[in-house]
Amino acid sequence: MNKFYLLFLVFTFLSCKTDKSSQEFNTEEFDFSYKLDTLQIDSNGEFFFLNNGLGGSTVTPSGLIYTFNRPLNRLDVVDLTKRELVDTIPLEVEGPNGIGGLGINQIQLSDSGDFFFSSFTGLRQFGPDGELKNWFNWDTEERIQKQFENKGLISFEGIVSPEGSTFYGTYSADGRSGSSMADGLAIIDLRNLELKTIEIPKLAALKEYRIELEIDGMKTVSSDKFDLLLNDNKIIFTQSSVNSISVYDLKKDTLLNFDYQTNLLPAKKPGNFPRKVGTMEAFGEASNERSKEPLFGEILFDSKNNLYYRVSYLKDPKPDGTIGWNGVFSVFDKEFNLVHEEDGLGRYTGKKFIIDGTVYRFINLDDELAFETLTPSIEK
Repeated sequence: MNKFYLLFLVFTFLSCKTDKSSQEFNTEEFDFSYKLDTLQIDSNGEFFFLNNGLGGSTVTPSGLIYTFNRPLNRLDVVDLTKRELVDTIPLEVEGPNGIGGLGINQIQLSDSGDFFFSSFTGLRQFGPDGELKNWFNWDTEERIQKQFENKGLISFEGIVSPEGSTFYGTYSADGRSGSSMADGLAIIDLRNLELKTIEIPKLAALKEYRIELEIDGMKTVSSDKFDLLLNDNKIIFTQSSVNSISVYDLKKDTLLNFDYQTNLLPAKKPGNFPRKVGTMEAFGEASNERSKEPLFGEILFDSKNNLYYRVSYLKDPKPDGTIGWNGVFSVFDKEFNLVHEEDGLGRYTGKKFIIDGTVYRFINLDDELAFETLTPSIEK
């Protein structure tokens, strides 16, 4: 496995004073290795819905996964420690406690046991007994709209704080499209609907690398994606177009931008593909060319080792014309200094969780639910 050599790391400090500074960091050398294993989940005779790759599911610190079984309109609860399905929770579609006919895009669970379900029609809050407590739709909330001042649309997907009182999402002047459109951070107090917005300049790369198809006045776009994480009173943004991390400190009301470039990963995609096309064929060709460029992954926090992990991907063309994958594993300390990086993970894609220092990556193993585990061994 290749060790990395850091070429540069620069951070920019932004606040209401718009102060800026930059600095080069020395990386900390430590021995890092990992062990891969595979574990299969016992369904106990039940049907798992795997078509969406566990997208939108959530996991508790104790290792319980809650995932939406769309065909059966229920929550499936998987215990990673026991390696089995331990419960199913039926959901109503219609009626006063219904989730709505469009299902659930994202599940979150508060410390008090309340469920928050994001969908195309809003954010619903249910008590542990299944009773609907709140249904938030930012588009129809007059208090939100007065504060938002027609800046676009606010996402229904995002992060709900552990106590269930605050929603952290994004806003975009272009519309609402999952994790592919965002101009900044939207913070909503769910108790009084107070709104705060913070521009995240690095998110402009979503538009920079977007491919737009226009036929007879009708437009279709294909964009890279962003991810956000709540940890240590900070909202952390990563996106697949650029090798950077944006960190908004909720207590200090400051924004830090960290940019990286190493011998394994460039600072950003080269962008060697058309941005605007006029036919479906050209749209497909441009998307294919973009897919050959680096893809920077989401960031995950390992509370056991106090480290952040990120897996990025490089396409690896073979002599026979086929395309392979090279996964690059990056390790950051709590101050977002890049302290280790190595390649060789292959196609390490899929939904990921970290429980007790181990990374669990979803895999579909012959139509059965399974996980590949990555357990780090670190000596500082």
